[in-house]
Amino acid sequence: MAQIPRSTELCAGVPPVRSTRLRARLAAALLAAAVLAGCSTAHYPVNPRLDRIDTDRGYRANRVLASEPDDTFILHLSFSGGGTRAAAFGFGVLEALRDTPIVWQARPQRLIDQIDFLMGVSGGSILAAAYALNGVDGMAAFESNFLKAPLQQGLTARMLSPRGLWRIQSPRFGRGDLLAEFLDEQLFKGATFGDLGRVPRKPFLVIHASDMFNGARFEFVQDQFDFLCSDLDGVPLARAVAASSAVPMVLSPITLWNHVPPDGGPGCGEPSLRKLAAQAAPTAGRGRAPQHLAELESFRAHGAAGLLRPHVHLLDGGLSDNVGARGPMEFVSHFDSIVEGTRFAGYRGVRRAVFIVVNAETSARAAEDRLPDVPGPLRTALALADIPINRNSATALAHQRALLETWRAEVGAAHARGDFEVYARDTRFHLIEVSLADLPDPALREQLMAVPTSLQLPAEQVDALRREAAAALRRSLAFQRMLRELEASE
Repeated sequence: MAQIPRSTELCAGVPPVRSTRLRARLAAALLAAAVLAGCSTAHYPVNPRLDRIDTDRGYRANRVLASEPDDTFILHLSFSGGGTRAAAFGFGVLEALRDTPIVWQARPQRLIDQIDFLMGVSGGSILAAAYALNGVDGMAAFESNFLKAPLQQGLTARMLSPRGLWRIQSPRFGRGDLLAEFLDEQLFKGATFGDLGRVPRKPFLVIHASDMFNGARFEFVQDQFDFLCSDLDGVPLARAVAASSAVPMVLSPITLWNHVPPDGGPGCGEPSLRKLAAQAAPTAGRGRAPQHLAELESFRAHGAAGLLRPHVHLLDGGLSDNVGARGPMEFVSHFDSIVEGTRFAGYRGVRRAVFIVVNAETSARAAEDRLPDVPGPLRTALALADIPINRNSATALAHQRALLETWRAEVGAAHARGDFEVYARDTRFHLIEVSLADLPDPALREQLMAVPTSLQLPAEQVDALRREAAAALRRSLAFQRMLRELEASE
């Protein structure tokens, strides 16, 4: 199927005009008429079709993880949502990891080089995608091109320009699509997931949004796109980031096309996760595996009229998981235990499994609670997103803490059976949480938690968030304990 053009600039039937003044007047008249008549035919880019599922191709975890088969240090890093506040806070953690030297397997290294999985949502997805694309060498450019660039002004100007206003009148183009284009020009320069997977290397990037139909996590990984018979390699990173950042009422959803045959035919073939679920059938009742698979199978469901979901609309990823805690849970839920899940991922002899959660959520306290006035419609609408995000994040983090103890016990049981193939005798698990809420200075904590969720912040706020994030990581008792154990193990 041919790609639909990104936009169509004019309605049909407009004759050429040579006079500059007349042309300007005619353009203004055409704009007003177009806005009123809704004649815009702008169209978002359509995600490409996948002809055949091939687990040896595409942006898949197994291909990226296989790039370092002897890796015995698993580091999973996740960035929460929260606009530029979250990106700046996460950036400070990256800087601290970059500046933390370690000795691992008798070689001097940096902790940042150990990152295997990098998860991001909303504002955190912008940082995660940029780092996965450009690595440590691109951090300085990210600071200048995003953290300290006047992006909010630029995006607002684009939305309110005659061309922007004209384009968003189209039923096939919205404010979320404008954000995707803007971020692509400012930051990603046309990069797609195919660029990430062309030469597989860690970290493996997972950007997730929320399915507007059922609120499920929707991950921009090829294993999920298999269910749509769509080739993720042709999807721009900027569209994934825009989908993850599509705050309801503020930005429009990002739409994907489902290329599964409407007649129920085989199409691109059987998704790999469906096969995996069949292999794990004896223990399929555990955890979230059945629910997760059912959510994915909804993309292939048919009715009397054909495909039930020929299109998928995606909203802010924070609505389903704002701290990236559910990703590891859902992956492991497809297996009997963390041991089998890690075995499937290709790891052997793992000695360290570290999970760092960077949480830039702000206080749930509303300024309106200090006033007797009835909150306005905008604040009320935003609360519809903020409330479930904060509550879901707290639940997810509590679940991850409990699950870590379960995983320790499962590894211990494997060791008791004499199984040291996947996890070595000296295996250690670490969960490190870095949160704005944990800053020790009450005044500074209140100040930084009051930073708004926006696309642009003053440079002094960006620097304060970076500085305090790095300090919070180094101050973390769990982080200090991990470093001590690393030093003692060598």
